[in-house]
Amino acid sequence: LVEMDGFEANEGVILIAATNRPDVLDPALLRPGRFDRQVVVPNPDVVGREKILKV
Repeated sequence: LVEMDGFEANEGVILIAATNRPDVLDPALLRPGRFDRQVVVPNPDVVGREKILKV
């Protein structure tokens, strides 16, 4: 976590992480300047699943 601190806001670097268990994340990961934004992606509906399987 220490390595994540101190980055400049405009360095042109975006770090994306994914989990299906956000409830077990250490709160220190979610503080400002670390992983401080969350994008929830819901499960696809039946039609969406069919489209994924066709790919």
